[in-house]
Amino acid sequence: MQFINNYRGIAILLIVLIHAIGTINHDDSAILLGVGLLLDNSTILFVVVAGYLFSSLSTNFDYLKFIKHKFKIIIIPYFFVSIPAVFIYMSGLKDSHYWIDMNWFTSLNVIYQYLYLMGSGAHLVTLWFIPMIIPFYLFSPGIIYIKNKQWLDAFFVLSLIPALWFGRPEFSENNLIWSVYFLPAYLFGMLLFQRPRIYEELAKYSGLLLVGYIVIYLGLSWDAAFSSSVDLLWKIVLSVIMMAYSKRYLAKKNKWLNMFARLSFYLFFVHGYFIGAIRMLHSQYFGIEVSGLFAASASFATTLILSLLSFVIIKLILKDKSKIFVGL
Repeated sequence: MQFINNYRGIAILLIVLIHAIGTINHDDSAILLGVGLLLDNSTILFVVVAGYLFSSLSTNFDYLKFIKHKFKIIIIPYFFVSIPAVFIYMSGLKDSHYWIDMNWFTSLNVIYQYLYLMGSGAHLVTLWFIPMIIPFYLFSPGIIYIKNKQWLDAFFVLSLIPALWFGRPEFSENNLIWSVYFLPAYLFGMLLFQRPRIYEELAKYSGLLLVGYIVIYLGLSWDAAFSSSVDLLWKIVLSVIMMAYSKRYLAKKNKWLNMFARLSFYLFFVHGYFIGAIRMLHSQYFGIEVSGLFAASASFATTLILSLLSFVIIKLILKDKSKIFVGL
């Protein structure tokens, strides 16, 4: 399944890219506007591959072993990675937030402050993902039961109803709605594993399909971006095309994509710190508003390099003990 690893590597790179682009002024760049439209909500691609991989490992499913593994590689690192961001808010070093009412937040006692941040992932732009996906892990026996009973198709269709109704929450106050929104993507990933012909039949034409998707998507969304509900369906379609493309053109091991795939959760964890730091340095200390295509490229490259460098430093310093911080 090397092509799936390559797909996952691409998915995490796209997520880092869209977050990097989001920190700068587009400066009327049609390219950045187009990339921003295409990659918005691209976490769906990552969730699809998570469902695919879960299904591939569920043949001899051991719930306790599964939960223990997820606790070690995701939950514990989440607590450690969160420490700097949580401290910044709870200490008052940062007294503003994109959507939290900080007067309300500071009125809470320290225990509730901590639980609120950790339960919502609001302390760093990328960390909402962890509270969102935890219910999928906790209720995995039920998902396996649905799969074994051959009810996956029906439950995927049913899961679309509340997902499309509620849409993607703008903020992280209600993580249950996040989980409801992304559940169809997770189930669809499982369906793709069960029925590989869905993407294998398209592999031969995947290059043309990808170009066609980009043209049609941009043509329809250029003047007014799709709602998150409609975009969920578009990104599910894109996940099929990308999987077909990976099957056709990325079936062999690619050392770079393989590395990014292996580090995908760590990159998801930490890249928000570097994006925030780059934005703060330019806007507050250097008095420069970064903008344009060059700035976006520099922000993406710098974020990626610093994220990888932080991983190497942690591994060198902590060696085997680094697993509790990076999950690897």
